[in-house]
Amino acid sequence: MSSRLVSPAGGSPGGPGRRRQRPLNPRTAFRIAVIGGITLAAVGILVVRLWFMQVVDAQSYALAAVSNSVRTVVVPAPRGLITDRSGKVVMANDLPSVNVVAFPLELTGAQRTSELQMLAPLLHTGVGHLQAALNTGQVASPYEPVVLAENISAYQRAVISERIRQFPGVALQNAYVRNYPLGYTGAHILGYTGLINKQEYKSYLAKGYVGNEEVGQAGLEYQYEQYLRGVPGQTNVEVDAMGNPVSSAPLSSTPPVQGDTLQLSIDMPTQLALENQLRQRVQSSGTATGAAGVAIDPNTGQIVAMASYPSYKPTAFVQPNPTNEKLITQYETGGGHVLLNRAISSYPPGSTFKAVTAISALQLGILSPTELIDGPPEITLFNTVFPNFQKENNGLITLPTAIEVSSDTYFYQVGDRFWHLHDNVASQGGNPNSGLQQQDWAQRFGFGATTGLDLPGEDPGRVPTPAWKSSWFGALGEPSMETWLPGDNINMAVGQGNLLVTPLQLAVAYAAIANGGSMVTPTLGKDVTNQSGQVVRQLSSVTPPRAMGLNPAILSVVRQGLKLVAQGGQGTASGVFSPVAASGGPVVAGKTGTAQSGQNGQADHSWFVGFAPFDNPQIVVAVIIEHGGVGATAAAPAVCGTIAAYGPTKFNPHLCGTPAKVKSN
Repeated sequence: MSSRLVSPAGGSPGGPGRRRQRPLNPRTAFRIAVIGGITLAAVGILVVRLWFMQVVDAQSYALAAVSNSVRTVVVPAPRGLITDRSGKVVMANDLPSVNVVAFPLELTGAQRTSELQMLAPLLHTGVGHLQAALNTGQVASPYEPVVLAENISAYQRAVISERIRQFPGVALQNAYVRNYPLGYTGAHILGYTGLINKQEYKSYLAKGYVGNEEVGQAGLEYQYEQYLRGVPGQTNVEVDAMGNPVSSAPLSSTPPVQGDTLQLSIDMPTQLALENQLRQRVQSSGTATGAAGVAIDPNTGQIVAMASYPSYKPTAFVQPNPTNEKLITQYETGGGHVLLNRAISSYPPGSTFKAVTAISALQLGILSPTELIDGPPEITLFNTVFPNFQKENNGLITLPTAIEVSSDTYFYQVGDRFWHLHDNVASQGGNPNSGLQQQDWAQRFGFGATTGLDLPGEDPGRVPTPAWKSSWFGALGEPSMETWLPGDNINMAVGQGNLLVTPLQLAVAYAAIANGGSMVTPTLGKDVTNQSGQVVRQLSSVTPPRAMGLNPAILSVVRQGLKLVAQGGQGTASGVFSPVAASGGPVVAGKTGTAQSGQNGQADHSWFVGFAPFDNPQIVVAVIIEHGGVGATAAAPAVCGTIAAYGPTKFNPHLCGTPAKVKSN
């Protein structure tokens, strides 16, 4: 009998409940191995990363965590002082102030709008103004505080301090505000400061600025920004989640460093005297609209005084308040060109240019100092009548006398000789710009180009040439005016026509006449010193005088004529200056000028340029009174009063006389 083994559970042999497993095929085994390898690698990377975070990078993460509660505040540095030549009179300094600032990254969205709406009335401004300031600052430097309001009042400071927790992301920041202790004095020299504006951001950021600093915007403040700016400090303070300090003591700090001191060549007594003279002459004129003057050391080029009237208040631009805002509007739109520095702006020079004409003609050999030339009431040249000033008859005169009485008809004939010199070259097929000896000598004296003054905005003036005339009037659509004519040379000889010069250029030109024939470079800056009193940079006398190659005998003749102007019996300004010399004061030499302004119905410009003492010149002063009339009556007394205040030529200003006559220019 056969038998069959049967599993108790009905399964297959080999154990209760077990099934025989099929072996893994190679493909499945490979997949499992790959998945396992990837998992193992991921776990390994995670373990290594955790190890780096907890061990290697532990310190950096700790610092990052701390930085989330630490705010770095830039501490503004005070700008350097600006002083007069003595170093004792401060013309510009910084005063402590408080600004309202905002941190762009902490003030966003609806919160920004809400806070600015609350701040605007407290700061007496509009929400749009604050928003624009914040937006501009955020683009330029999002991590730095943006100044919303400068130099706020004590009341504003108290109100915002009490409510500071209502303004997360806003803070009060200690700062400095620029101050000009002398008010209007030297305004056009000093200029003013202001916050970096949108157009300036890139250039200043490239120079290492943060973007929210006060920088020079005009005058010497702008010219010497690199020295006057200070080095900001830093303070690290702990803040809470709202950005408010949690402790009064900073975690760390680096103090700011004040900017260097700029010492000027300005002699304050002379500066004040010049400004007073300009103001008095304009206010007493009845026709004058403004005035300007420059006083310069003819041996070094150092400017001892420079003024323009009317003047302005520099603090109006750096200490914002409703009163100052009205002042700025008045300056910019009220007429009078208050912000214009007339001392470096151009005008027709009138008869003050005759000294340059005389030297040029003598050097070129087209005029002899001893020849007699008639100075009639009027003269006809090229079918045009050229009258003497007020048709005065000077008779037969030599050059010194022609300068003394300022004979127009004498110098018209000298201008005619310049024309023939030019025409001879042109008629022989030469370049129309050849034979311009008259213009060449004018340019040698510095006219038609900037002087190199360390002050922005200097006008180069104009020395007219055939090429200039053709281009200028061609652009104006006046072809009949494009041709160079004899009258151009004739009018230029007496400082009229299209010739334009600045008071500074005239002072520099007469400095060359005074010092024996060397052109100097005018400077306002004297030295830059650091806080230890060490000279960082010498600014004046850096460029040595340039010899012009003038014949000493020629220069002597012209100087004699200029002396007669102020001291001679027929001198156009002898009534003003001869009483000074007669009383033991310095002997002054110079030249009057009465320049036609070219403006219908307006009085002539009044000019005088003089130097003293005659034998050893220490000062040259050039003054223009816009529409002030005859040179002897307005400008000459102003020059006399200015020379009286200067140390080397000091005398009682009451010695200055009044013109004996007003018919000569």
